[in-house]
Amino acid sequence: MNHSPKSDLIDSHRNSFRLGSELGKGGEGWVFEVSSDPKLAAKVYHTHLKAEKADKIRLMASVQNDQIVSVAAWPLDLLSTSSGDPVGFIMPKIDGRKDIHQLYSPKSRRVEFQRADWRFLIRAAANTARAFSAVHNLGCIIGDVNHGSILVGQDATVRLIDCDSFQIISGARRFLCEVGVETFTPPELQGKSFKGIIRTANHDHFGLAVLIFLVLFMGRHPFSGRYQGSEDMPISRAIEQFRFAYGANRHAFKMEQPPGTPPLSIAGSELVALFERSFSQGAVNGGRPNAEEWSIALEQIEKKLRQCASNSSHWYGNFEAACPWCRMEGTTGVSLFPIVLQAQPSFFDINVLWRQVEALESPGPAPRFEELIVPPKKEAAAVRSRKTAKYWLSGIIAGSLITAALFAPIENGKVFLFFAGIAAFFVLRNVIDKSDEIQSYRRVLEDKKDKWIKAEKLWTARLGPAEFETKKAAIVRLKGEWQDLPNQHLRKLDQLRQDQRKYQLEHFLDSFWLDQAAIEGIGPGRKRTLESYGIETAADMISQKILKVPGFGRKMESKLLAWRASIEKQFVFDPNKPVDAQDIAGVEQEILARRQKLELNLQAMAVELGQIRQRIVAGREHIKLQMEAVRLGYAQAQADYKAASGQKG
Repeated sequence: MNHSPKSDLIDSHRNSFRLGSELGKGGEGWVFEVSSDPKLAAKVYHTHLKAEKADKIRLMASVQNDQIVSVAAWPLDLLSTSSGDPVGFIMPKIDGRKDIHQLYSPKSRRVEFQRADWRFLIRAAANTARAFSAVHNLGCIIGDVNHGSILVGQDATVRLIDCDSFQIISGARRFLCEVGVETFTPPELQGKSFKGIIRTANHDHFGLAVLIFLVLFMGRHPFSGRYQGSEDMPISRAIEQFRFAYGANRHAFKMEQPPGTPPLSIAGSELVALFERSFSQGAVNGGRPNAEEWSIALEQIEKKLRQCASNSSHWYGNFEAACPWCRMEGTTGVSLFPIVLQAQPSFFDINVLWRQVEALESPGPAPRFEELIVPPKKEAAAVRSRKTAKYWLSGIIAGSLITAALFAPIENGKVFLFFAGIAAFFVLRNVIDKSDEIQSYRRVLEDKKDKWIKAEKLWTARLGPAEFETKKAAIVRLKGEWQDLPNQHLRKLDQLRQDQRKYQLEHFLDSFWLDQAAIEGIGPGRKRTLESYGIETAADMISQKILKVPGFGRKMESKLLAWRASIEKQFVFDPNKPVDAQDIAGVEQEILARRQKLELNLQAMAVELGQIRQRIVAGREHIKLQMEAVRLGYAQAQADYKAASGQKG
């Protein structure tokens, strides 16, 4: 039976309530202000409530406490018409808040939550967990976990709405929640009818883990990834088969996380462990992290955050070697956080720094080591003397044989002795040339020469001016970039003005959200998949992006592009419209971040330049004696070998 939504209503104590302005309207009914109390609101259904629904509201009102009232639009009392027909309930008024989807989506976050960095996201996730905990502490179950029933304020606090759909059990009375959204539904309930199913806190904990993942991982669904198998893998099926796209076992499940997304490790080891537990097969019968575990872990991770030196909007864990958001933005080209201009007081003075740089003179070329002339050792000279004596001996023996051949009485003997003498000379001389003594001096020489060549190369490379001059040239280049920043700033602002039509069109298309669109064949599951690949608005509907999403071929592409085209037809360019403030802020942030980075690098490099010069000068003094010792060893080996072998020069 229909009724007038603004007729006089009474509560269970017959107190009269006059309704004020309409705050909202949905499929079940309206929400109004309560004129007599600005802290209250009234939900009035389109039709009179059945007895079972009225009993549920009475039961919920009876278990309320301060904790639940602070985090939810909890039924406080049943509202009825003056004739006693139940039509709605009184609840805490919730205003000035946005759907949590607008927080975890990077595009809407930049508009709706303009100071929401990763610290804010972690805080909002922790507050979401606390709200779940408050419901569970009452013995109630949310059941239909979804992003449409969670609102976030600009202070990161969270409020739950649509509480009259929660499951509550009292004795034999069971008021169940018989609806759900598949992308938040745990594996054990996927594909099943919710009719008659008693939900558990463990079921809610799965949905909570999905929500927290969406908030922390830029709206990417944990089960939306690139499946390596041949069949289609929608999110609902991936959930049912435990195919967590970011988990340690993702390769065993043939899943890869979407391109341009951060690794699970950015959340820190404590949160990683909670996500793995939440989405594991072993947690189906219990064991998923509860809301309190999540809130404690999130509080701890917030304490471990540090600010990015290159982008003041970026905060990340102190366990990370580099900012993951810079890397992700560089890969995707999408700004993940609202631009926050935080111009810190600067004490940077380029003139002072440059005087310091100019005062550092180049150390110049590494000093050369002169050729050394040293006498050979006596042992080496003795080798040559023995060699000469043996040459004479071989000559005498050979000469004797040849002389004997001249006076031999038999002709054949003459010939034999003659050739034997010649052969003896060459055999003896060859044996002497290959003596072990000379070869040992050769080996020593080769070893000393090799050591000297290596030492000289190191001397020149490490203690030459190249490193100093390279560093100084880099400082000169950075100084030029720093001095050109005002020109860069003007060029970028001018480019914004020149590209006004492009930017106006993009902003126009960005105001049409895929989540709210009615496109044939693109249901909630497919929308979540698209969002996990960074496709959220009409502006994102680009062929190359759509076709990279698993399960989206030419047919789906044409539907999405047709939707974009239908919106684009409505666009009207306004040449008199000023450049969008967020676009200007983007340029300002880019230039500011570049300035801060250049100034930090210039200061660090000036210090490094001084350290390089000091290291070169000190190194030359310290290593000089070692180099001279190596050079002397090489010179001695040269002299010894020449003396032993009889070589000249």
